[in-house]
Amino acid sequence: MFVAMLLGCVLAAALLLDGSDTLDEIGASEVFGRDIEQLVVPAAYSVPESSREIGTWFCPGGSAPGGRADVSLEIINASVEGVQAFVSGVRSGLGAAPTDVVVMIEAGGRTRVRLADLVADSEWMGAVVEVGSADVIVEQTYLGASGTTDRALCHTRTSDLWVVASGSTEFATKGEEMVLLLLNPFPHDAVLDIRFYSDVGVDTLNGVVVPARRVVALDVTDVVPAASRVSAVIDVVVGRIAASRVQSQGLVTQADHDFPVGLSVAPLASTTAPVWHLLDLDSNDRFDVVSVVNPSAEQTAEVDLEIISGEGLSRDPIELTIAAGAMSQVRLSDVSRLRGLGSYGITARSLTGLPIAVMHESSDLFAETRLDEAVDGGDSVDPEPTQDLGPVNVSVAATTGLDASSTRWLAPLGSGSHSVAIFNPSAESIATVEVAVLDDRGRDLVASIEVAPLRRVSLRASELGSERPIVEVVSRSPVVVSRDLTGVSQHQLLPGVVAAEPRPAAAP
Repeated sequence: MFVAMLLGCVLAAALLLDGSDTLDEIGASEVFGRDIEQLVVPAAYSVPESSREIGTWFCPGGSAPGGRADVSLEIINASVEGVQAFVSGVRSGLGAAPTDVVVMIEAGGRTRVRLADLVADSEWMGAVVEVGSADVIVEQTYLGASGTTDRALCHTRTSDLWVVASGSTEFATKGEEMVLLLLNPFPHDAVLDIRFYSDVGVDTLNGVVVPARRVVALDVTDVVPAASRVSAVIDVVVGRIAASRVQSQGLVTQADHDFPVGLSVAPLASTTAPVWHLLDLDSNDRFDVVSVVNPSAEQTAEVDLEIISGEGLSRDPIELTIAAGAMSQVRLSDVSRLRGLGSYGITARSLTGLPIAVMHESSDLFAETRLDEAVDGGDSVDPEPTQDLGPVNVSVAATTGLDASSTRWLAPLGSGSHSVAIFNPSAESIATVEVAVLDDRGRDLVASIEVAPLRRVSLRASELGSERPIVEVVSRSPVVVSRDLTGVSQHQLLPGVVAAEPRPAAAP
């Protein structure tokens, strides 16, 4: 079914739903199949886009249950009508063929799909999800071996270039392991050349093969061991893929067992761009790190990190000079003038227009201290890897920057202290914004606000009057939207999802 859905002669003749047909009338492959030429269109932006025309979600996935990143999908329907989604599992290595499933998502609802139910006997697994309507979002949820959770968006485009701006492989001393998940949903093998840049040198892997309709888990720790900073540029010389990074951090040894206590899964950047936005930084009890990679093989990048505070854009940016192929990392908690600033954002701007890629990683300062104590033997933990490690359970959030603006965004939140941030990238005009909550009853307008030029506002889920709200942000002029999902034992950073025409990140 996976073959019929995506590829071959069936795809060339596949039909899209017109809104009146059903699965029983025309069959799943015709409802959800899209022409191969549409699926391989290169990514224009790294931010996912939800539309009827772009209805395929590529999920690099995670591990089997009991592994470092047990993966499930959450399919979120922000429309007022029920929709059907066609989910095809993708396995790693050889073994039984994955199965497919058609699931119904009620209006304003969420449906969970456990990938292990579709992919048997596979260490790593991903998925391709097709929907025949707009306003559907597909996210991956993760459970780490220690009980740490994480969440990451799937991609809506494949690409022939992927960049990870930050990772680490100091396994022996800090328990840091970095894995690249490479998903090839197409019928022919993909071939990759990968360049790794780290504080211990430059390494290359040429001719890496990602077999057709497979997920490959590339353990970077084996290629670049004992590096505190690693970035990578993936050139797909044959085919196209989707990719993400799984980062483990911190090992606690008890009863001759090593347990990872930190998990961070982040989609890689599928494009490079001269301007990126990061909206969810916080100087209060957060350990925030921004990494900027210059993928150019020849040119030096001059980059400003412009601070977006409550007073607008700072006139005193953090200035970076990044050599060709190098990565620069800024520990923002060490920048004295940012202390006490509270919640803020950053625009990373390449001054000469040279394309770059950006990643933001964030952890709880108190959790970092607890982790250090645990690794040093200061805490006693239960040796069962499936149990919550309590005081040493560390969630390290990570996200690539946002390289697009739009007049409409979707941003599903959880309850509690989860929040949505809205940034007006224009240097001249005020953005008039409506914030609404979408559910099975329709659209409930909860706020009308004006966002001044180069200003950022943030709204908490508790202010929106709904449990686990699906937030819609509509603006008369393009804005940028992201999400900060903070809970008792989790912290996740995710972009919003573009639901109207995406535009380049505007420059003042």
